[in-house]
Amino acid sequence: MTMKTRVALFAAALLISTSGLAEEVKREAVIVSVDGANINAQTREGPLTVVLSPGTKITETSGLAKRKGRDAKSLLPGLIFTVQGDQQGSTISAQQITFKDRDWRSAVATKAGTKAELGELRKAIIEGQEYVIQQESTVYFKTGSAVISPQHKSELAALAAKAPSYGNYRISILGFADPRGNAAANERLSLKRAGAVSNYLRQTGKIEPGRVLSPSAMGEGTTAPGEAAPAGNDQARRVVVRIVTPKTQLTQ
Repeated sequence: MTMKTRVALFAAALLISTSGLAEEVKREAVIVSVDGANINAQTREGPLTVVLSPGTKITETSGLAKRKGRDAKSLLPGLIFTVQGDQQGSTISAQQITFKDRDWRSAVATKAGTKAELGELRKAIIEGQEYVIQQESTVYFKTGSAVISPQHKSELAALAAKAPSYGNYRISILGFADPRGNAAANERLSLKRAGAVSNYLRQTGKIEPGRVLSPSAMGEGTTAPGEAAPAGNDQARRVVVRIVTPKTQLTQ
């Protein structure tokens, strides 16, 4: 056997043995940490390293048919995901990563993401999606006023003291106005009221600032999800404060 033939056979054997080391798999895991293009994850079988490449396809699903392309910034610690790719040992070179919208929202609630992500989270809470109301307080205001009464300050202080006991919580603040007067002015007033409540809650020192979502102006003629319509103008001039937690809470 010539040297050239031996080299060719050795190269072929090496190719076969190397290809045997890589196995195409599909795994479900939860992200523990992200380090650049490397994702440290945990599966039922043990730790797993997922390596991203420019060609990795990342998809978010919602329901049976809705699918959205996402980028690597959406891969947050605490996110449950499915990865497909070639596995060698405890490392997978990811071809495709898929995760559910509700699991992403839970990951955001567990650890605050970007400003845009928190905006989506706030929208979901306002619409009553995937969140459980743990405690609620309603602050009423006088006509044209955004001043919080001593009674309501006491109620808000009690709510702030209780909030940390819920663990993975966020505080939603929705401001409303009565239907009298200009609609645009009423919306501005409802935001001013919500802002006053937000500032007071932060000043109690009982709540981590990042857990208080930006106050929202709901204006007039609307209600919070699950809230009964106000009986009159006195009840319409209000701010609804809710401690909420995700329906799916992850542990690491």
